[in-house]
Amino acid sequence: MWVKPEEVLLANALWVTERANPYFVLQRRKGYGGGGLTGLLVGTLDTVMDSKTPPYRILHQTPASEISYSVSVANNRAEIHKDWEWIEQNMMETLGSFENEEDATEFVKCKIESMFTHEHKTGEVDEEVENYKTSTRKFMKLFNMPKEEKLVNQYSCSLWKNNIPRQGWMYLSVNHLCFYSFLMGKEAKVIIRWTDITKLEKGNNMLFPESIKVSTREGEFVFSMLLRSSETFRLMEQLANMAMKQLMQEGGFEEDKSIVDRTKKRTPKRMSSIKRDLDARARSDAFRSAFCLPLDEKLDGDTDCVLWTPFNKQHVWGRLYLSSNYICFASRVRDLVIVVIPLREVVLVEKVDNAASGELGTDSLVVTTKGKHNFIFSQLPVREFILQKLSDFLSRVEEPSDKSPSRQNSTSEPESSAPDEIQFQPALVSVFHRRNSDELSARETIKEHLWNVHFSEFGRGVCMYRTHKTQELILQGLPEKFRGEIWMLFSGAINEMATNKGYYRNLVEQSLGKYTLASDEIERDLHRSLPEHPAFQSDLGISALRRVLTAYAWRNPTIGYCQAMNIVTSVLLLYVSEEEAFWLLTSICERLLPDYYNTKVVGALIDQNVFKDLINENLPALHQKLEDLGLLSMISLSWFLTIFLSVMPFNCAVSIMDCFFYDGARVIFQVALTILDNKQEELLEAKEEGEAMTVLSSYLENITNKDSTMPHIAHTSSMCGSLAEKKEPSVDVAVLIDDSYRKYGHISNQDIDKLRLKYRLQVVQHIEDSTKKNVLRSVQTHTLFKGKELDDLFILFKEEYLTSCYWRTSQQPADMGDKFDPSRPYYEMYKIDFEQFKTMYLSLSPWASGPRAGHLALRTFKFLDDNKDNMINFKEFVYVLGVVCKGDITQKLKLLYLLHQLSPHELEDMASPSPASPVSTKTVESPESAVEAADFFDSDASSVDALQDEIVLPGDPVEEDGGTQEEESQDTQSKEELPSTELIPDQDNNKKADSQGAEGGGSQIVGGGPSGDVGLDILPKPEEKVTAEKEAELQKSLKKMYAKKRELNRSDSKAEFKDVPRMSQAQFIDMWRTLYDMFTDNEYEQQLYHSIATVGTLLLEMGEVGKKFYLQKSVSESSTGESSSTKMESLSEDVEQLKMEESKDPSNSTENQTKEDSSSSQSELSQLDESSAAGARSSYSKPDSDWSISFEQMVASVLTEQPLVTYFEKQCDMSEAVAKMRNRRLITRQSSHFPEKKK
Repeated sequence: MWVKPEEVLLANALWVTERANPYFVLQRRKGYGGGGLTGLLVGTLDTVMDSKTPPYRILHQTPASEISYSVSVANNRAEIHKDWEWIEQNMMETLGSFENEEDATEFVKCKIESMFTHEHKTGEVDEEVENYKTSTRKFMKLFNMPKEEKLVNQYSCSLWKNNIPRQGWMYLSVNHLCFYSFLMGKEAKVIIRWTDITKLEKGNNMLFPESIKVSTREGEFVFSMLLRSSETFRLMEQLANMAMKQLMQEGGFEEDKSIVDRTKKRTPKRMSSIKRDLDARARSDAFRSAFCLPLDEKLDGDTDCVLWTPFNKQHVWGRLYLSSNYICFASRVRDLVIVVIPLREVVLVEKVDNAASGELGTDSLVVTTKGKHNFIFSQLPVREFILQKLSDFLSRVEEPSDKSPSRQNSTSEPESSAPDEIQFQPALVSVFHRRNSDELSARETIKEHLWNVHFSEFGRGVCMYRTHKTQELILQGLPEKFRGEIWMLFSGAINEMATNKGYYRNLVEQSLGKYTLASDEIERDLHRSLPEHPAFQSDLGISALRRVLTAYAWRNPTIGYCQAMNIVTSVLLLYVSEEEAFWLLTSICERLLPDYYNTKVVGALIDQNVFKDLINENLPALHQKLEDLGLLSMISLSWFLTIFLSVMPFNCAVSIMDCFFYDGARVIFQVALTILDNKQEELLEAKEEGEAMTVLSSYLENITNKDSTMPHIAHTSSMCGSLAEKKEPSVDVAVLIDDSYRKYGHISNQDIDKLRLKYRLQVVQHIEDSTKKNVLRSVQTHTLFKGKELDDLFILFKEEYLTSCYWRTSQQPADMGDKFDPSRPYYEMYKIDFEQFKTMYLSLSPWASGPRAGHLALRTFKFLDDNKDNMINFKEFVYVLGVVCKGDITQKLKLLYLLHQLSPHELEDMASPSPASPVSTKTVESPESAVEAADFFDSDASSVDALQDEIVLPGDPVEEDGGTQEEESQDTQSKEELPSTELIPDQDNNKKADSQGAEGGGSQIVGGGPSGDVGLDILPKPEEKVTAEKEAELQKSLKKMYAKKRELNRSDSKAEFKDVPRMSQAQFIDMWRTLYDMFTDNEYEQQLYHSIATVGTLLLEMGEVGKKFYLQKSVSESSTGESSSTKMESLSEDVEQLKMEESKDPSNSTENQTKEDSSSSQSELSQLDESSAAGARSSYSKPDSDWSISFEQMVASVLTEQPLVTYFEKQCDMSEAVAKMRNRRLITRQSSHFPEKKK
């Protein structure tokens, strides 16, 4: 890459000259290849300091001058050589014509500057952006990451290992935490998946100042000396929690492309788009939580300003927040004033001149709503920009097409509809508990009057001013008349309903009569939902409840239906209309109590741990007592899931719900702490769990609500005591709520969210551990693996599955939502496709050797895929691998036999790479391929080319001068393309194998050539030489085989041969090809080839002899011999063709043989190839369709050859292979020292 010529004073400091001519030198930085102490020091320094200095450069210098000028830099040798060659071809001749060196230098500077300008004519090069791209390339190469993995940020830090700090760099990507250190030639690498982290802690002590401790199931890692520890920890926490959500939902990270436009003004260029995305997500989450907005709302920007409050004629300092659908304001003083203005309600936004504004302040904007309310925001620092933004947003706001009745009328009459349409119910309390105004109690009348006064002063509806007076009225309890309206308003459900007109009706119509996983559970629980209330003793209430629960299960199949939803929904239906109840339920399940109601109740379990933490902090004496009694988990789930509706009279619990919809989840924790605080003394004296439960049950059952307008209804909760016992009221619910705010009002929703982040890791990992135990328990009877091996295989299988989810390497099937079905077996939770199976099979299976390993992987996958969905589950995976690694000889041979019973069309319909190439380009994991990534920060084509360039890192081995990066990449790929597992027969059987190989077996054996070639041919003798001697040898082998067959029949394994189909000749030839490949590179390759040739010849003869029994026709002895000879020639031809197609370099032919074996094999090969190859080709014919053998014959034949018996009886341990595959990204790039460069 050409650069602007700049002076270089010390041209040779830290650099080594590789090429030179009178005007230019090509230099390589020390430490990037080459050796010596200086190289180690420079490499270490560059790594620790994260130097962005390119390792290659070209300098212009003249003999008479001590000053040099840099003209080109590059990250790799190929690129710098390209520039060097251009200089030599285009500049050297011109420079030779200059008489004055100064003129030559001036010419060079002008020429290079013009080249530089031409290269970068699109615009100014941003150094920070280029540095970030360099970091990304370095990250991809260091950790062998694919292009789908996105780097978020990097931080300088130290990793403590054996009480010694190793200075290096922490790389945080979307799915991994990585660390790299290079000190004095020694590398240290750490790669941790976020999904493996069980705990994140931030510490600050004398030994580890500003440290972060990362805990996994396999160990702990302590990172210290972080310059920005708070930012680093916050980002790590965010990424880890994203990973936990992915574990529960199996979703990948989707980058928000609109982030750049929304954040470019306030984020530095050096920040990656992913980091901007994550920061914007965190800010948007806080924004939505503070103002109870829909989940898809994204914060666009915020600024300081002043709001004019007409109710007290004052200016209030605060912050203005803008999104595409809302204008929000929050005062600096907590709860002083909050405003939420939906843009659908806005009719006008205009500027107010400074002169005209007077008291209203300078730089003002007036927002006018449909309700004729004016909101005046002043002292806006960027008024014009905000006005433009609001204009753009308003132009995109769609007017709701379906206008519904006003909120005040919606609860009084059913919605009008056609006769054939479903009649949605209004608030059920208006139907079953209608009261006239003169029947209201004095308290209820006063409450209604106070709210009417509040509405007239602060406004009514979604645009009202929310002040501390609003909270005071909420705490006093809501009047029944306004309860539904206030719930809808402060929960934010009113916004979702207003922007989704007709959505609920469509859901009800779609789900009507449809069966879902939740349908049965909903029907079972309908009559258990508030049965003491008359509304749910009639079909009106039950039908409305059924429709709401079914519609939500249809909307969100991930949650579906969870027990406790019926209790909450039944209370909602009392006070709001059916459609409003649906949107309130949606707000509770998806925003206010996230993840509470999914199949694993993750949110409730997280809040259970949050509750324990709060008890420990606020009631330390009681914490240990409750832990000892094991009471916390029991009470917290029942209290939280139903928002106390199942444990106290519902007319008391609705007062808690009033506060819950206004203040969020913190109310639940405040009330729960107050209940425990009030009964602390009795709980501390309790001797056992039952006694403590009785104390709490009695207290909760006798809570009263003096202001309730509902008639007294006996509570039927299982936690309540006997109805016959009359006890004094324990406490009024208004007093309980007031106490909770006075004692624990300091607990904010932000505090709750921080604790939820802290405990999500722990809860999700505990669920994953339980899931793993269930999966392993469900498959242990279906596989031969046990203990740690099975555990390791599950971890690997799950990692590969998650990789496909968050790297999108494969498309998951459409029915993966069924994994939440509790009726499905546990091993169905994770499934992999062929590409993932192939990757693991080639790395783990001892049979994955030779060029046809990919073909065998395909056969195995199709054999396992019974339901033809192109996916296999964990049970199927460990079954087949268990047979291959741990099965006895009969099980292995039966599997191999059945794999080759598949018809060709079953293999052809698999959309996969050619079986001839065992490893696809996706499977090969090499540092070079990982660098070939598209630049995800910029869509410019030039940036894509930039990322494709190789980058050289400190300590990379120095290349030969003539080599290129492309050649090295091809070399690396070819070396990694054929992974194989070496199988060595037991040492005790070595002599037997050797003697068996020397004896022969009645057929002509040609010893194999190079490793990887088909090592032997079955070459038939000419027909006239089929003599009595050969018949005698064949008879001898048959007797031996039948002896083994009788032995098998006497054994208990007779069931192994039952219902196994016979094998045709085409299938037999294909299986024998596979066997030849399986023995490639084996230590006893020649003995195995000898044995398999003997068995193959024997089985071919037996197939011919057996034809007359299975075809019911007589065949003369001579024709049988002739046909046998022809078939052996046919197999010989097939093997010869395979040998020609897949042969390797013959220079390695004697590596796995003794000298005697080699010489005899080669001589036989030369003699017999000449005499029979031509004849075999001329007599080649298609496989005989009438020929067949049985599985029993095959097993008996194989058992006659000891080398084959030894090979198939060998047991393989998987732990090492699994560990190697899991750590394949941790391979070091070079040795720990650098050899001196030869002179």
